[in-house]
Amino acid sequence: MLAASSVVDPLVGSPLRARNHDDDMAALQLMELPPLELPPSVASATASVAAPSEDAAQISNAVDECAEDDKSGGDVDDDADGENANCPFQQLMNRGQYLRQLRLLALADEQERLQAQNCDARASSCEEKKEEDDLDSVLPEKQMEDRVTVLANGDKVLDYSSYLAHQRYHDDLKHGDVRYMDFGAVSNVNGEDCGRLVVEQRKRLGKGGLVWDAGFVLGEHVIANEAEWNGMDGEASDPSRIVELGAGTGLTGLMIAKATRANVVVTDLPGLEGLMNDNVRRNFGGGDPSNSDLSDEQSDLLNTHDNKSKGTVTARTLRWGVESDYHGAPYDVLVGADIVTSLYDPVALAQTLHALSGPHTKIYLSGKARLDRPHAIFDVEMHRLFERVERIAPKSRLRSPGVFIIAAEGKL
Repeated sequence: MLAASSVVDPLVGSPLRARNHDDDMAALQLMELPPLELPPSVASATASVAAPSEDAAQISNAVDECAEDDKSGGDVDDDADGENANCPFQQLMNRGQYLRQLRLLALADEQERLQAQNCDARASSCEEKKEEDDLDSVLPEKQMEDRVTVLANGDKVLDYSSYLAHQRYHDDLKHGDVRYMDFGAVSNVNGEDCGRLVVEQRKRLGKGGLVWDAGFVLGEHVIANEAEWNGMDGEASDPSRIVELGAGTGLTGLMIAKATRANVVVTDLPGLEGLMNDNVRRNFGGGDPSNSDLSDEQSDLLNTHDNKSKGTVTARTLRWGVESDYHGAPYDVLVGADIVTSLYDPVALAQTLHALSGPHTKIYLSGKARLDRPHAIFDVEMHRLFERVERIAPKSRLRSPGVFIIAAEGKL
């Protein structure tokens, strides 16, 4: 019987191919195929590759042996054909062909597996592309572009409703070159107009100075679920006290203050306090002194205080892990958008949430899956500190792939 490791195949020209070849021979043995019996001449030919001419002569002898069988058995019954099929050279050829078929099947299976794996890895991208294709077939061409107004000083203002109408892309920095984001009228859970909202971005401040999808999603989600955390006793109850951590531009807190009966505090590091305060004045009174060079019409476009807001909002510094910044705790609701990242300490964030919470505090956080490790560390610490921590589907018009909501309560 020929051992698998002794087969010399012209296709076996590398260690990888040799390993695959040996695997195939082992598979054949497991399938209990009849052993391959070779005459001494062919066996010696397969045992060495040192003398090619001698090998060729020996294999030629095996071919001649099979040819003699053909001549002697050409006029006999089908039993002769069966015996000819069992000649050593024919066995070798049949087995080689079978091994190649196995290899082709294995390669086809591997290709199918890789395609399935790639499809899973790009599931959100595939879904996003499908949505884009659907939108392309429904929306007129003019509705598939962002509407941007350029002011006299060169600053750009994005009409966010134009982006929501198509949502053809969701990369994080898609609107990084726009200074002002005009979100239009913010509505409460009853559909009531609670006033326009315009938020300034300052790219020079880094990531904290930009608007993120998770912030808009979180704002709409908290507003849509107001019954969970606000007004349980009707108008007689005091407005809920809400703190936004890592607010950056303040988008989430400003949306909530526009649409709900709540007193909101947007907080972040000292370097972002100026931007937060400018956005508060622009939308809740006081205007924005940086727009003094604009016409009255353009200034009105950016300053949206119209006395329609249901709540109030202020801005201040709150550093995670610095207890002197925790004054006013405990709060009724804590919110934070896209604040579980590799840039910040996830354990310090969870412990800050715990320190700002009371026994009935509701916590709503949004995030976008980018790095698994910070989220895993944060989840472990949150489960240690709170009775209920779960991910829930967001309620928002923005269908940004990968954005999720974390809801927590029950301080331990």
